[in-house]
Amino acid sequence: MDIVSTLLVTLKEPKGMWQSILNAFKGALGTYILAVILIAVIVRLLFSLVDIVNKKVTMKNADINTKMKPELDAVKAKYGNDPAMMQKKTSEIYKKYQFSMMGSCLPMLVAMVLQFTVFLTLWNALQSVSNFNIVEKYQDLKNVYANVIILNEDEAMFSDFKEGDSIKIEIVKNENGEEALDVFVVDNDGEHKAGGKKIEDLASDNEHVWELIKTYVEKPASLNPQEPAEASANEEQEQTEPTYSPTIYSEALKAAAEKLVHDRYVSTQEGFLWIKNIYKSESPSGPLFTKEEIEKYINEFYSAEEKEAEKANDFEGMIYDNVTAGIDSKKLGVNGYYILTIIAVVTSVLSMWLSNFLMRKKDQPKQKQSLAMYFIMPLIIGIFTFMYTSLFAIYLIVGQLMMMLLTPLTTFVVKKWNDLDTKKKKQKTEVVVDYRRKDL
Repeated sequence: MDIVSTLLVTLKEPKGMWQSILNAFKGALGTYILAVILIAVIVRLLFSLVDIVNKKVTMKNADINTKMKPELDAVKAKYGNDPAMMQKKTSEIYKKYQFSMMGSCLPMLVAMVLQFTVFLTLWNALQSVSNFNIVEKYQDLKNVYANVIILNEDEAMFSDFKEGDSIKIEIVKNENGEEALDVFVVDNDGEHKAGGKKIEDLASDNEHVWELIKTYVEKPASLNPQEPAEASANEEQEQTEPTYSPTIYSEALKAAAEKLVHDRYVSTQEGFLWIKNIYKSESPSGPLFTKEEIEKYINEFYSAEEKEAEKANDFEGMIYDNVTAGIDSKKLGVNGYYILTIIAVVTSVLSMWLSNFLMRKKDQPKQKQSLAMYFIMPLIIGIFTFMYTSLFAIYLIVGQLMMMLLTPLTTFVVKKWNDLDTKKKKQKTEVVVDYRRKDL
């Protein structure tokens, strides 16, 4: 039996176009990091085609505005006190130069809508994939922990266990390629028993897991030796039938379970560069998922009955405390220092500045750029990389770097395209005079 695939809650991978693409790329490349980088490259290449059209229209409108400016200024100076006449003369100038305000803004609006649509839908997909992987990892750790604790019920395996012995458990592959538990009882002289235990499937509900923990791990308050000896009749009745049923090796199994969970977490943690957990934001908080995150993310996988049971009993919260007890958050360190946020904001500003710098002609006066370009968009990018999964931050950074690499090429194409249009227009307006003598 595969102790990893036996999940205690039925998990379903998030569905959607981006999720399907991500999982397909991840299956081919091996990691979500490479999948996200590939998606960023493809998306930016596709958007470069949109950028070419958008820049072409922008450059054309800039040339028209440069030509219209003296006439528009003259109209404003002459009819400044007559709005109706000024509007009429302005419309005549627009018609003369075949300039449309709506036509000049439409390509930019289309490009912005497309980019924001991809931005928001891909962010949502990456966040859902991250949440799913966090829950899946937690479920794996929960299952490993419960499979160790249930060994308390196999007294034959520990028939020669003595007080002072310890238990060592490893996850190994059996002859069928499935993962199983290999159990060793260790005394002062070293390992003296190999179990090779193959664990049966656990019940797939949190109540059963909590019963295991409550029976072999958690001591109820009524059995706390630090409490006063006086007890009511009800408390005495509770003590005659204690929930906690310790065995001579239960504490050793608890310690073994905690160590196994710690080792499992460390060995399966997915990081990238300095980031220890790619599914969380790159921040000074720890890489380990919190109880609040687990209860929030896993709630969507519960059935209606399970939601009611969790609401009434908080099995998940109590289980989490035991499962993660052996993971030392301090030793895990931090998940980052907002480096991705800083890089994302800086590359956003640089990519926009580079695009505007290359698009501006030498004879064109410098124009003040709007806040939407140099403040609002980098701020939005900063917020998303600050608060959400590192996968989305990596996507944004790779996309911005690709944009900076492609901007000189797209600008060159646009300028050549514009020059070709100007040349064709000039040829149409030229009057060709033939001075050759024609024979009658």
